[in-house]
Amino acid sequence: MLLIQESSVYDSRLMVQLAKMSRTTRPALRKVCDFILRHPLSSATLTIDILAMRAESSTAAVNRLANAMGMNGYTGLHNALVDNLLRLVAPDEQVHGEVNRRRRSGFSLEQQIRLAKGNLDGVLLGNSSERFDAVVKALQNAKRTYIVGFGASYYLAGLAAASLMPVCSGVSTVSVEGGAEMAAYRLATIASGDVLLAIAMPPYHDEVVRLAQFAQARGATLLALTDSPASPLSALTDLALYAPQAHAVLTNSKVALLGVIEALVAAICLASQDSENLSMRLATDALNYLQEGPRELTCLPGLADEPAVELQQAGPGLR
Repeated sequence: MLLIQESSVYDSRLMVQLAKMSRTTRPALRKVCDFILRHPLSSATLTIDILAMRAESSTAAVNRLANAMGMNGYTGLHNALVDNLLRLVAPDEQVHGEVNRRRRSGFSLEQQIRLAKGNLDGVLLGNSSERFDAVVKALQNAKRTYIVGFGASYYLAGLAAASLMPVCSGVSTVSVEGGAEMAAYRLATIASGDVLLAIAMPPYHDEVVRLAQFAQARGATLLALTDSPASPLSALTDLALYAPQAHAVLTNSKVALLGVIEALVAAICLASQDSENLSMRLATDALNYLQEGPRELTCLPGLADEPAVELQQAGPGLR
């Protein structure tokens, strides 16, 4: 079960309570919980009518949620949201208002950079350094690392696999050709000591959740990259990193998620330079051989007493 660490926007008593309510309360109230968890900044600026509309619920459900949390209706909930997030501003709401007021002027690069910066700032607010370090350590210690993502997360899953391959052991992406059925086949041998890195952004895919449950049943460690504690992966994972995806025009933004992936790779790469990382040494051997031709190669574990096998002269296509 996910333990939310200190020093994140989700650490406050209000957000922790909302996350718990989201798991147990009725569907109409859960919609309100999930909306606030996905939009912890802008929710504090909304009236009860707009909050209910955007959460696709009702004003009665908003009031019932507030009362169930021990607050005096929506007034108490709104005051708690304002107190919790008074010093923070949501760039996506600002830009959304600008676009609506000046639609003819279009969408500018400056607005995109503001949105991207806001989501990247949200990564820092939503994740503690302890949790980030724990995810890095889990990836470093994994026997094999499997990565899965469908829909909008498909390409980022491939990017994560390609980036982690030189620095982690046995990295592979299971969400490639063949869809969910082939992903299940590729994940069939996952076991204790392995890691499944699941990537899911709204709209979430049920297949990712089911594959995550399968990996856990096999004793593997489950890590998640997702948008917020409202994600269905959040309740399953051993560790999760949150990447806000708010955008004023697009369905979602992937800038923050890409930033988290790059940060993980950089942290593992830097740690590997100070240790004996076999994956990195073997990857360096392969790359050097491709560029420079035959040379002495790193021995695999268990073959230290045997001479390294030197590959034959590279063909013309590799020179």
